[in-house]
Amino acid sequence: MALATEKLIPLSTAARFDICATCGPASQVTASDIFAHSITRLFRPDGSSFSVFKVLMTDACHYDCFYCPNRAERPYRRHAFRPEELACAFLDLHGRGLVQGLFLSSGIHGSADDTMAHMLTAVEILREKRRFPGYIHLKVLPGASYDSVQRAVELADRVSVNMEAPTQRALDRLATRKRLSEDIIQRMHWIRQAAQRAGPGKLSSGQTTQFVVGPAGESDREILATVVGLRRSVGLRRAYFSAFHPVPGTPLEKEPPTPPLRQHRLYQADWLLRKYGFEFSEICFDGDGSLPLQMDPKLAFALRNLQVFPIEVNRATRQELLRVPGIGPRSASRLLAARRRARLTSLGELRGLGVTVRRAAPFLLCDGQRVGRLGDLFHQPLLSPQQLKLALSIPSGNVLPRL
Repeated sequence: MALATEKLIPLSTAARFDICATCGPASQVTASDIFAHSITRLFRPDGSSFSVFKVLMTDACHYDCFYCPNRAERPYRRHAFRPEELACAFLDLHGRGLVQGLFLSSGIHGSADDTMAHMLTAVEILREKRRFPGYIHLKVLPGASYDSVQRAVELADRVSVNMEAPTQRALDRLATRKRLSEDIIQRMHWIRQAAQRAGPGKLSSGQTTQFVVGPAGESDREILATVVGLRRSVGLRRAYFSAFHPVPGTPLEKEPPTPPLRQHRLYQADWLLRKYGFEFSEICFDGDGSLPLQMDPKLAFALRNLQVFPIEVNRATRQELLRVPGIGPRSASRLLAARRRARLTSLGELRGLGVTVRRAAPFLLCDGQRVGRLGDLFHQPLLSPQQLKLALSIPSGNVLPRL
């Protein structure tokens, strides 16, 4: 294990730039542990969680992505696992109860298929020789052949290919050798085709992608429009957003980092689209296509559409309730069930159902009575008068690209 550990530290540290969750390291690993960068905790839809070993097959790469620490022209010592080494390193961590799954990504050394052959062999060892039945997320590399994509779909629970930017124009500012349509989006279509041919039970966690947010000058509108288009065209399950951080020794080392709040707003808006039933046209952007940083996207929508509020909690549909700040899917379900038993007449009842009443009250009627005023928002750490003025001026109306 000594040789594997020697490689594990740099290859797992380099893997931190690949995102497979919106959460941090697994709690049972301390920051001083050599495995701290190797283990990420993932959460299931039911709220339960499990830990995955996150690592690169190699940090050597022939691409020159301007933001990437593994870019071809950056001088530093490169490392690579042999398939057997990587499988053994994972099984060691799994046997010690530190991880329950694997996330395997890689730089591209040689051709995409050469590198994917090593990745696939490592996963074949786990699946076919060691009979590992657990979760595996496998990265599909840009430019990989259909056969490689098909084999990845057969072996993994989830696969992903990093899109990085929503348009070719933006991608050219990050990586001059990548073709968005041919190298990346085509693979996404192949993933969907291979999953459909593989049949039920294969690729149970679908496909995902990742965007580098900020350095290419892309707008939030472009990113989210692309995500929505990919859901329709390739069945994209999730999109991950990585706020840009400059890396010393890269061409973008002097560029300013992207504010983490921008990344957070993208996740919030995407959550509205995925879980709350919002249409893309309901997401509010400012004049340059950015999501407002001063408030979350749901509050921005409510303030931009004051003509539909307040709504009566005893008559509103689930769709209407989910557009109220402070009401989520669970509290909406509880509210609908409670009002079948009796009329709701007070904020206390709503609070007991899980509604965040300090946010929701200005947008509600309860048994015909107003229970809050818009001005109440000024007395909370939610919104200033200047932010309210800005929100009311946010334009809406968005167009989706064809992907």
